[in-house]
Amino acid sequence: MKKKSKFLTIILSLIPGLGHIYLGLLQRGIVFLLATAFVILGGLFFVMWGVFYDPIPFVILPFIILVALVDSLILADRMNRRLDEVQTMGANGSETWQLFEEELKGQNGKILALTFSIIPGAGHMYVGQMEKGIQLMLAFLLTLYLSDFLNLSLLLMFTPVLWFYSIFDILHLVSNPEKRPETTFLGDFFRENQFSGKAGKYLGIGLIAVGIIMIMEKIVLPQIAFFFDGQIREYFRTGIIALLFIGGGIKLMLGSKDKEKPAPLPVQKVPEGEEGPGHSSANPNKGEEE
Repeated sequence: MKKKSKFLTIILSLIPGLGHIYLGLLQRGIVFLLATAFVILGGLFFVMWGVFYDPIPFVILPFIILVALVDSLILADRMNRRLDEVQTMGANGSETWQLFEEELKGQNGKILALTFSIIPGAGHMYVGQMEKGIQLMLAFLLTLYLSDFLNLSLLLMFTPVLWFYSIFDILHLVSNPEKRPETTFLGDFFRENQFSGKAGKYLGIGLIAVGIIMIMEKIVLPQIAFFFDGQIREYFRTGIIALLFIGGGIKLMLGSKDKEKPAPLPVQKVPEGEEGPGHSSANPNKGEEE
């Protein structure tokens, strides 16, 4: 077996999967090709059906290309070094190469899980955590849909959080399969009724705010635009974001003031019949009357 060219690996990896096929890793290459095809077809489907007005799903493609490129380069370097060892060891090197191939086959499951986790939740479904995967995927798609439907780019800041959480959580799961927790992303909150406290209050406020924004953006503002300047939508979006920041700042300021207030000192009750030093009798004018 000949050494593999890193330059050719880089060129072929611009189409995710071809670099791995060039290295002889057909199964891993097909995984990346299928992931790329799924993202492209899914993005076209969403755009054609009007789910997203902009091609937002295609932002996943650069991540797939980057992962495929880095993975193929690392594997090409490892394969070339193992080939040098095989050539040096002679006949005994065949066993070393077989062990290396078995190691690569054992990693295919991890690569599959990590590749699926590029779409938050899909990797968790692959490893068997269906409930957690569905919750992550719904949260991710709902964030993309609302940010596109309401034209509020502020909501897009939550997508990297879901992305990195999904990737690092699945990486932890495949690295320690015996320590997989049974908890889910949101299931424990519903089961233990933790949404009845402050978390539930803030979630309810957030849902009400999103509903009001949707009504204003899609129903009220188009009617008002006939009578006022067409820039009223931009003013509305700017005002909403400004109010969110102002409200958050006021809440933080009030919360910090409450924490700064010293706790009241406990009142010590003196038992009846006992008088401490400096205490006068029950009737202070009694001595004067006598």
